[in-house]
Amino acid sequence: MLKVLTKRKGLSMLGTFILAMTLTACSGGAGNSGSVNNNSGNTTENTPVNTPMESAQPAIDKTAIKGEIKVLSIFGGGAIENFNTMMKEFNKEYPNVKVTHMEQGINDLAALISAGDNPDVIISDGGRFPIGWITDGLIQDMKPLLEKDPEITPDMFYEPAYNRGLGVEGQLWQLPYTVDPNFTMLYNQEVLEQYGDTEIPEMNSLAEYGEFLKKYWVVENGNQVMTTYSPFEVYGNFNSLITVAYLNGADQSSFYNPETNKVTFNDPKIVEALEWMLRFKRENIDDGRITKLNESLPANTSRFAAGKSLLEPAVVVAVRDALKVNPDVQLKPMPAESLWLGGHGIHMTTLGKKENEEAAWSLVKWISSSKAAAETKLKTIASLSAIKDDPYLVEQAETDPVMAVALEILQQAKKVPPFLPVPYEGEFDTKYGEVLSGKLEPKAFLDYMTKYTQALLDELKK
Repeated sequence: MLKVLTKRKGLSMLGTFILAMTLTACSGGAGNSGSVNNNSGNTTENTPVNTPMESAQPAIDKTAIKGEIKVLSIFGGGAIENFNTMMKEFNKEYPNVKVTHMEQGINDLAALISAGDNPDVIISDGGRFPIGWITDGLIQDMKPLLEKDPEITPDMFYEPAYNRGLGVEGQLWQLPYTVDPNFTMLYNQEVLEQYGDTEIPEMNSLAEYGEFLKKYWVVENGNQVMTTYSPFEVYGNFNSLITVAYLNGADQSSFYNPETNKVTFNDPKIVEALEWMLRFKRENIDDGRITKLNESLPANTSRFAAGKSLLEPAVVVAVRDALKVNPDVQLKPMPAESLWLGGHGIHMTTLGKKENEEAAWSLVKWISSSKAAAETKLKTIASLSAIKDDPYLVEQAETDPVMAVALEILQQAKKVPPFLPVPYEGEFDTKYGEVLSGKLEPKAFLDYMTKYTQALLDELKK
């Protein structure tokens, strides 16, 4: 049985890590403990392609595949209804595979294993799973299954979304369940024109971005009358930092190198990014004036919705909500270098019955790579698939501006969030607050986090 999961310490550590994972926004913190997380290895561009594999190879007799599969998800029991809707489509192709979405969530995994109630498939937060899932043999390398299957190839997927599931030795620990294109820029055309602009310019550096944004931080008679979003307000502290750092030329490897197991929060590009963020705040954002402005707005109304902010970054569901409030809101991708793909991953465990392996692989393959699953996910859970050849998404993008921008980001994004396989987030958030309050300068904070996180990584390897 599993060498760590059968021990009290191992179960405790697993539970702690999973809790941290569950509390972190799904957009960020992607990749996995064995992930290469780089932009090489798969040279396919992020553009739609036709994959003739299905017609070129002998058809698989899907009616002959049988099994009973249990799926454990980060979403827990709340996802069962929509998941079962997807399984109706799955069973049209695989009528003899029974799939049950478990009531429990990932935080119950250790208890389920102890009780012998083992999942065959796990859906996680973008690959943010404990390193023990690999070192203890909890999940299996799916690369051998993929290589012998004529219906699926790596180049079917957007490259960053696929690569985040790769191990340092080429193992395939996960396939993309969903993908989040981060971020769409929402902007108010009326505000843009009010201050003498007709369009959002292309901005390829922090300097260009900052010069444009500060024009819209306007004070009249001591009152804040116009704003943008704050660089510190991009779906959490870590997401804010990586988005700005990526615009500054960093990528996931700037934060962590899984091949050497070395963390570098204090990479010069990351330090520059945080220094820029803090300088922008000190020069443009007065907390007292912002509080006064916010209090003057109608109840439950943001500055952007009230026309007191030019732009803000948003995930797909927030874009949809913004358009419901104001159909005149304009959309475009955030600056190209800042774009990254989040989302969820799907894994096969080693805990299920051997006779169910083919059925489990069929489910993972179908839900990650089939056009039918891509359409069903978009219809039922408003989530995007990571496959490039997605006719339903293309069709929707022709008439739906939200999907049009999402598709554009999918095709442009080259980066994913870094993932460090230790629970550093709590300390990061605590010290990050000290940076905002002025108690800690950016370089000192990032030096501290490098040392702190590296100690956790070194301890993990003992």
